[in-house]
Amino acid sequence: MSAPALPKAKVRAATAEDFDAVYPLLQELNSTRFTREIWQRLFTNLWHEEDWSPGYVLDNGEEAVGFLGGLNSTTVLDGETHTVCNLTAWIVKDEYRSNSIMLLMPFLKRKNTSLTSLTSSPEAYKVYKKLGFKDVEIECRIIYPLPSFNRQYKVLSAKDEVLAVLNEKEKKVFTDHEGLDVKQVVIRDGQEYCYLLMTRRLGRGHIQMISNVELFRKAVGVTCGSICKSIDVKSLQVDERFMAGQKILLSRRKVFPQPKQVRGKLSALQVNAAYSELSVLATP
Repeated sequence: MSAPALPKAKVRAATAEDFDAVYPLLQELNSTRFTREIWQRLFTNLWHEEDWSPGYVLDNGEEAVGFLGGLNSTTVLDGETHTVCNLTAWIVKDEYRSNSIMLLMPFLKRKNTSLTSLTSSPEAYKVYKKLGFKDVEIECRIIYPLPSFNRQYKVLSAKDEVLAVLNEKEKKVFTDHEGLDVKQVVIRDGQEYCYLLMTRRLGRGHIQMISNVELFRKAVGVTCGSICKSIDVKSLQVDERFMAGQKILLSRRKVFPQPKQVRGKLSALQVNAAYSELSVLATP
């Protein structure tokens, strides 16, 4: 006797009210360190967007059987505003796995939008790759502090000092992330500066955004100790593409389980994780 047919599932835009229905799916993804309150950040309009949605739900009329999240931000490319959507948690119940791609299609149809995937599962990575996503990073650099007698660069970590340096666009980034578990500092060299947005995990500072890559490359070796002290970590981690082969005396490379990916107009250096699940779901 054949099994009864599954109720047909349809994709619809998710709302904040869908969190309770989707949360059991999110619990299956991975980490026990993500509490209910942390997962709920994906279903919160953190940046007060108009026509906001946390992503798409696969709904069979009785329950949510799948979800794919998206976190939106904007940048300027060729003088025009361009949307960047970071794809987050992609989870579908086993019996509906054949419908998984339905959740991705609405994102692929968006105009003037680049899509990023920074924490793919092996299965999701293969799907994205087949759909034209390009690898932008396969490894990171872990940098350890050395004794330094640096007098050229200053590291600013106090809120008022950091905000006094930033331009208006960067001030918005700072404000957008104040309620999250991130650290924001500035490396200053006279009138020139580099703004860093970082998360922390297991004693390491993960650099998610760099405003001035050239200054960062020159200064990170001698300021690593000051930065680590200011955010209470023992080392720093940065994607290797931002280093461009820069030699750092006490550092090592680490390969990611799956490469970070992008689909759209963004170059590798334009891909950052400020407005991504790496920042939104961050825990110390």
